[in-house]
Amino acid sequence: MAGNHYEASIDIGTEKVALLVAEKDDDGHFRIIGHNVSPSEGVRKGSLYSIDSLVRVLTKLIDQTQKSFNLKLVRTRVNISDTHLSCTDGKGKVSINEVVTLEDLDSVLESAMAMSTPTNKEKLHIIKKKFIINETVVVDNPMEMEAEVLESKVHIVTVSSSSIRNIERCLEQSELEVDKIILNSIAKSNALLTQEDKDSGVCLVDIGAGVTSYSVFSAEGILRSGVIAYGGDEVTQDIAYAFDTSFEEAKRLKENYGVAKSSTLKEDEFINFTQDKEERQLSSLELSEVIEESYHEIFTLLKNDLKHHNLEHNIKSGFVLCGGASKIISIEELVRDFF
Repeated sequence: MAGNHYEASIDIGTEKVALLVAEKDDDGHFRIIGHNVSPSEGVRKGSLYSIDSLVRVLTKLIDQTQKSFNLKLVRTRVNISDTHLSCTDGKGKVSINEVVTLEDLDSVLESAMAMSTPTNKEKLHIIKKKFIINETVVVDNPMEMEAEVLESKVHIVTVSSSSIRNIERCLEQSELEVDKIILNSIAKSNALLTQEDKDSGVCLVDIGAGVTSYSVFSAEGILRSGVIAYGGDEVTQDIAYAFDTSFEEAKRLKENYGVAKSSTLKEDEFINFTQDKEERQLSSLELSEVIEESYHEIFTLLKNDLKHHNLEHNIKSGFVLCGGASKIISIEELVRDFF
């Protein structure tokens, strides 16, 4: 918790850094009291490459927020997308003497979490999944239930230790303490998905500027999280290359005229743009076709990753999209057709 009654959260992305502050009342409910957004620096593909650059952004963002909303922040949670993450399920199994006790729960969970990690990585999340009684019955809470054998699974997410340490250094230099570091797709799943959504089998896809992160959920719990090193910047770069223009002009074209599925265009129109400091025109259909092909590449990488981990059949209720690069027109139609 930040200060005496404030909760602060910072989302560090390739394109922007966002800060959200909420106030916690006596009943444990939160009320958003302030937010601020700044262009990001020192981050590429979701990974930090310049501590000094990010510290400047964070310090300015935090100072502006504290002055604007007359508050003092001490600690914050941080969302990240680490391309070096890995996921595994830890499994535990214990024998039970008649009924399941609290000691049995602690023992089976400790057994499930007892996995070693490489020296250059550390556990970011250990998420409890459902329990299994006598190898067949799946339950949320087995306390006081009769059983002979109790099993449990936990979803373990590990990330680069250097990524964690570098983020902590940035916040320390910005005079904030890190309360907790959270994988972006897991943090957003808590805000965007209900338990019913998760139980029905869904994949949350966060398409950012630098990377695309995802998490797959089922009735058993979270099945997998992953990060793909492609995002909205690749779409922008493809536009810049296709029409021989600058990255900034390509970004303007994408944001103002972009359509993710070309067949949804009602008519082909000419769009003015700058090429070599001269005014030119391009076809809205050709622009859409370039954008569609670029998003196809992102979704192909996602599909291959899901297939590699045998997860396609678990996504019974489809996909939930979020992130800046998911705001483009007709991306829902593209995803429906693609998957």
